[in-house]
Amino acid sequence: MNQYIGIYRRCELLYIRTELEKYGLQPLEGKILIFLRKGCCTQEDVCIHFDMDKGRIARNLSELEEKGLVCRVVNENNKRQKLVSLTLQGNQILSEIDRIFEKWDAVCFSGFTEEERCLYQDFVKRIAENAMEYRHNQIIQREGSTYDK
Repeated sequence: MNQYIGIYRRCELLYIRTELEKYGLQPLEGKILIFLRKGCCTQEDVCIHFDMDKGRIARNLSELEEKGLVCRVVNENNKRQKLVSLTLQGNQILSEIDRIFEKWDAVCFSGFTEEERCLYQDFVKRIAENAMEYRHNQIIQREGSTYDK
């Protein structure tokens, strides 16, 4: 299974990177913009969603802010938090990003029925949830063993 996922991910990354470069975006930046479509959230929410460290997400959000696609403001209720939202320009570019990802999905799901496509999505989601739960438990165990000393 892993070799096929690796092949798929490399091909996907090449396609997405090539298409998003036309808009001056990196693949993760495009995915962050799609996530922010849901509305304003904290920077920590973005980290949790993508299961990535705060530094990497902060750098990507900073780049998106410089490009005028997102806005970050200090949360008045919790000064240690930054709230992130799309700008008007960020909302406008979403249709192009959607088109890129839809075209990639069309390539990948060619010859699949809608039922097969839904099953695949469900299976991959469950695999990702299992992997993230395992990773989370490993972190907890590591941190616990540090305190035991």
